[in-house]
Amino acid sequence: MSECPVVETNLGKVKGQVLAKPEGNNAKCVYSYSRIPFAKPPIGELRFEPPQNAEKWNGVLDATKSIPVPYQKLKGVKDMTTEIVFVKVANEDYTSISEDCLYLNVFTPTTNKTANLPVLFWIFGGGFQMGGSVFFHGQVLCGLKDVVLVVPNYRVNAFGFLDLGKTSKWTGNMGLHDQIMALKWTKENIRNFGGNPNNVTIFGESAGAISVGMHVISPMSRGLFHKAISHSGVANYSPLVFEDQSKTLKSMLDKLKITETEPNSIMKKLKALSAEAIMDAQDIESYVFFGATLGNEFLPEHPQALLKKGNFAPVPYIIGCNNSEGYGIIANDFPPGFKDGYDKNLGEQMAKGMLALSVKPEKIERAWKLIEKRFATVFPADDKFRWSKIVGCVIAEMTFVAPSIEQARAHADKGHQTYMYWMTHKTRCGHEEEFSGGWKGKAPFCEADHTDDITFTFGMPLAKGKLEPPVKFSDEEKQLSNDWMDYLVNFARNGDPNQGENMTMEWPTYDVNARRHLVFESPFSVDSNLLSDRYEFWMETLPNL
Repeated sequence: MSECPVVETNLGKVKGQVLAKPEGNNAKCVYSYSRIPFAKPPIGELRFEPPQNAEKWNGVLDATKSIPVPYQKLKGVKDMTTEIVFVKVANEDYTSISEDCLYLNVFTPTTNKTANLPVLFWIFGGGFQMGGSVFFHGQVLCGLKDVVLVVPNYRVNAFGFLDLGKTSKWTGNMGLHDQIMALKWTKENIRNFGGNPNNVTIFGESAGAISVGMHVISPMSRGLFHKAISHSGVANYSPLVFEDQSKTLKSMLDKLKITETEPNSIMKKLKALSAEAIMDAQDIESYVFFGATLGNEFLPEHPQALLKKGNFAPVPYIIGCNNSEGYGIIANDFPPGFKDGYDKNLGEQMAKGMLALSVKPEKIERAWKLIEKRFATVFPADDKFRWSKIVGCVIAEMTFVAPSIEQARAHADKGHQTYMYWMTHKTRCGHEEEFSGGWKGKAPFCEADHTDDITFTFGMPLAKGKLEPPVKFSDEEKQLSNDWMDYLVNFARNGDPNQGENMTMEWPTYDVNARRHLVFESPFSVDSNLLSDRYEFWMETLPNL
């Protein structure tokens, strides 16, 4: 195994480690560079402030150390280790949380400055409340597909999204500004890691996909990327986009016994507190949390308004969802009984609670009556899972599917290269004991769960090393992952997922007329007008109640 090269960045030298080759023909060793600073530590007086330029260092930075997880509740981190499939690297610490978190990881098969490889820039999910880059590994993507992968951290929950009001100095979105800072670092340094700074594809899942959608429409992000991929989420994700966060702020300040009302005084108190105290004062479990704020330089208007005006980057864009987004890991936070089938009372209570995330209180009852009537023809009365399925459909279609179709339509209708996918593949590790490795099984009616596509995007079926959870994959799934990565890397390379060798199924563009999409299953297929009737219900009927 070759030695890992030292790479010069604009702030200093770094030396990483060599990873094992993944499964597959012509696989390459991958160089991993971890915990590279792209901004000053956001601690002390820099807590809640926009990211500041990192300082230079002397000597060679040890880029084999584990990257910390952005400060969050440890329970959320531990939950992630049981809910997503990832490669467990010996020296990585998956439970080390820290405010000092503005670092990134780089994975590359070469450090040749003239290699000009496409760059994939991954933004992790977690509802803007949790998550971290430590769970995402470039061994397979880079080792099999000749790309450079950049995976930055960004601040989450109040540390990344605290908003003291539009008239204050602190208007939120620090976590999104962190992402921009990491994109700027990539533009300035990635050539030295074998990447092409003029060919950067941003991609992400859930809150990461929402971030991608926001970068596509944000004027601050223009010119920092050249293609985009949103896996399960787009800019208009109503539960995480706010015009006013004063209620969430008051809830946190009351728990901290901060009575000041002037922003500078509030901030002085907040900066003097421990990170643990601030974290404990957030009521995330009750859906009282900070998210992206509107009306500032990053998001000057609501995403829907910007989409209607066509104010977005004219870049090639892939947008996709899974057909059971609300039936799996998202349902893990629901009351017990979801997998066995809720009764009508609990199903109605849960669905109305979900509606409250997007529908005005005075409209919830009318909205529920329409939903109940609509799903009566979809899920028959004798289906014992009927009410669980309705709850899952409400959260999935209202927040993931309908907004994704909306952003895809807006992008395509402006004549920009647009592709959609709809994953239906049912992972065997989620349902069959032979492949589960002891992993807790998914509901029997769950097919493609939230995050299932990411298992295939990062090539986990082809990974070498210890998987966590210790699941297994069939040969068919290994091939499916390989072919799916081909689509994504072809897109990253030239903006068209079909321009590569041995592509057996053409992924059509999502255009104004046909609105065709790729069905992500084995084998791949093509369909059109994805859930068009339900789209109209969520985007036209309900808003006009």
